[in-house]
Amino acid sequence: MSDRLCKINIADIDLTDERYKLYFSKEDITFLAQSIQESGLVCPPMVRRLNKKFIIVSGFNRIRALIYNSKAQDNKILVYEINPDATDEQCLVKSITAVSFHRQLTHFELILSAQRLNEFFDKEQIAKKSSAILNTKLNTSFVADLLTIGALPDPAIELIRLGNLSFKAAKRISLFEKETIKGFLDIFSSIRASQNKQLEIILHLMEITKRDGINSKDFFKKQEIQDILFDTKKEPGLKTNLFRDYLFEQRFPTIFKNRAMIREKISAMKLGNKIKFLPPENFDSKTYSISFTAKNHKEFLSNVQTLNSALENKALIEIFNQ
Repeated sequence: MSDRLCKINIADIDLTDERYKLYFSKEDITFLAQSIQESGLVCPPMVRRLNKKFIIVSGFNRIRALIYNSKAQDNKILVYEINPDATDEQCLVKSITAVSFHRQLTHFELILSAQRLNEFFDKEQIAKKSSAILNTKLNTSFVADLLTIGALPDPAIELIRLGNLSFKAAKRISLFEKETIKGFLDIFSSIRASQNKQLEIILHLMEITKRDGINSKDFFKKQEIQDILFDTKKEPGLKTNLFRDYLFEQRFPTIFKNRAMIREKISAMKLGNKIKFLPPENFDSKTYSISFTAKNHKEFLSNVQTLNSALENKALIEIFNQ
């Protein structure tokens, strides 16, 4: 017996059972509901009969949209009912392929899929079947990474879903002990940093604690860190910059002091708010960058004149001669 197209009562669907759900964003389904109302249901959801109810295998948003359009809970909707003899494994594969062959899976969805598939297959089997199920070819090592990250505490997986914790950063912190992992999750819950900045934060923090013989748990509790991360008046982006500066100062105090001195000298040059003169981005570089904005020729000329007058500025000479 194969899957069959049929109509079922909305009231017979168990909306609380989300075992097959991959995408957890509560996106607005108004437009989808309007599209279904005007153009019809292009692809019916898939459901599975279980304990006198139906559970959703794929099409969670479509069913939400259909309920949105319905005027009564006993309205019938068109669905694909999966073969009653289908196994849990077969239903799981259907739920994943319904998404993976519609669009590319996110890292969060790959992690979730690997975890669920691991209930039936080992990592070698998941890698072998990845093209047919996940619509992408994965090697065994990457599947192992997915499973390792999937074993992190739930807040880590949620941060990955939200885009606040990158895959590489998650892989890095998965190597640490429980308390250290928790500390990093607290940090990345409070800031908004790119993948490279997340990796930089992890590197700096671990190098500082190793150099100074400090327990990472105690380091996380430092008042300076707490004041930065949990200041509700500061935006996450500002917290990120302040926290990175703090870590850089702790790891490279001499370089940080030198940078601060350079910034003071740049400020003393009084170039104005339309000219940006920036010190090297890292301590290995000796390259400074300068840029300015201009809305017209007059502003352009003014900026050039300001820069020309700065050529003999003592602060500028000291910056390049140090």
